[in-house]
Amino acid sequence: MWKRCVVHAACVAASIGAQAAPGRAQADFPAKPISIIVANAPGSQADLLGRILAQGMSRHIGQNIIVENRLGASGFIAARTTAQAAPDGYTVMLGSSGVMAINPHVYASVPYDARKDFVALAEVASSPNVFLVSGSSSARSLREFAAAASRAGRPANFGSLGTGATTNIVSQLFGRAASLQVTEIAYKGEPAIINDLVAGRLDFSVLPIASSITYIRSGKLKALAVAAQKRTELLADLPTTVEAGYPSVQMTQWFGLFAPAATPPAIVPKLAVAAEAALADAETRQRITQLGVEPGRLNRQAFAGFFASQFEEYRAMVKRLGIRVD
Repeated sequence: MWKRCVVHAACVAASIGAQAAPGRAQADFPAKPISIIVANAPGSQADLLGRILAQGMSRHIGQNIIVENRLGASGFIAARTTAQAAPDGYTVMLGSSGVMAINPHVYASVPYDARKDFVALAEVASSPNVFLVSGSSSARSLREFAAAASRAGRPANFGSLGTGATTNIVSQLFGRAASLQVTEIAYKGEPAIINDLVAGRLDFSVLPIASSITYIRSGKLKALAVAAQKRTELLADLPTTVEAGYPSVQMTQWFGLFAPAATPPAIVPKLAVAAEAALADAETRQRITQLGVEPGRLNRQAFAGFFASQFEEYRAMVKRLGIRVD
C-alpha cells in the first residue's frame, strides 16, 4: 500500500512538472538565440535590414539574434520554413509585401497561407516606389511623359522583375490610368534594369527608392513621381502619383516581422516589444534610413491591421489586372 502511494505521488508530481514545463519555458523566454529568416541573399537590402533589426532587438531582449538566409522560389522557401518551424518564438521571419500580400494572389500554388500560418509582430521598414526615366529624358513630370509616350505611336516599354513583381504591377496600373499601351521587358535583377534605363533602352520603370536613389542624385536617372499616397522623406521634393493626377498608381514595398501562428500568447508580446524598442532607437533608425528605406512606425496591433488591409487590396488589384502564374 505504501509503495503504491509513493508511486502514485511520483506520477502526479511528474504530471504536474510536465504541465508546468511549457509555462516555465515561456517565462524564461528567450533562453537561447533567436533566428530571423530572410528570403534574400547575404548583402541584399533585405538581408542588411534583417541584420540591423537583429542587432537592435538583441539589445532589448537579452539574447543573440541571428539571420538565416533561405533563398529561392520567390520567397516561398523562407515563408514555408517559418510557417513549419516550432512555434516557440525562436524562429521569426522578415516578410515582404511581395511574399506576404502579393504572391498569394499571383501564384496558383503557394505552400503557405499568409493569413493563417503567421502572426504579425511589427512593421520594420517601407520603401516607396518611384517612377523613373533616363536622366536625359525631356519629361519633367508624369503628365509630360504620358503625353510624349502617347505621341510616340508605339507601346512604352518598361523594365520589370517579372509577372507579379511590384515593377510589373505598378507599371500596368500606370498604363491603364494614362490610357497607354505598355510592354514589359523582363529582367533578373534591378541593376540590369537601371543600366538599360540610364542608357535609354527602356522608356520607364518603377523601382524602390533604395535601389535607385544614388542614380537619381547623380542625375543618371530622373524621378518623376513617388507611387504613394504621401511624399517620402527620402525625396521630399518629389510629388506623389496622387498629386500628379494618377491616384490609382500606388504601391509601397514594406517589410514586417512575422512569427508562426501558434507562437504562445505569452511570447508574442516579448518579440513585438523588442522589435518596437529597436525601431524606436535613434541609431537603429539612422542605419535603416541609410539603406534608402523608411523605418517602420506601426506597432503590433496597427501592423496586423495594415497587413490585413494590404492583403485584400492586393487581391483586388491582381484580379483587376488579370495577373496569374500557374
